Amino acid sequence: DKVAASGGYMMACMASPGQLFAAPFAVLGSIGVYGQTLNIHNTLQNWGVKPLVFRGGKDKAPVGIVGEITKEGIAKVQSMIDKTHVAFKRHVVKAR
Repeated sequence: DKVAASGGYMMACMASPGQLFAAPFAVLGSIGVYGQTLNIHNTLQNWGVKPLVFRGGKDKAPVGIVGEITKEGIAKVQSMIDKTHVAFKRHVVKAR
């Protein structure tokens, strides 16, 4: 209810000129994309637990909470973040 960050910025791009209002305490605006995950794969293995991860394609959930982290998985997630960031910037340019 107080922070809109990049999502608020994206929505604000579509406001009619002079029609965007925000509370004085609101935090708005950054053109960015952010993603994070927690991975406990090694911790589980240290406890003798072997996680099983089933996917419907190699690009489905390339990095997750219990699966093994691979360089390919990290590269795929970073590529997705980068593509989303490019799309976000295009949206802002088009809407301004």
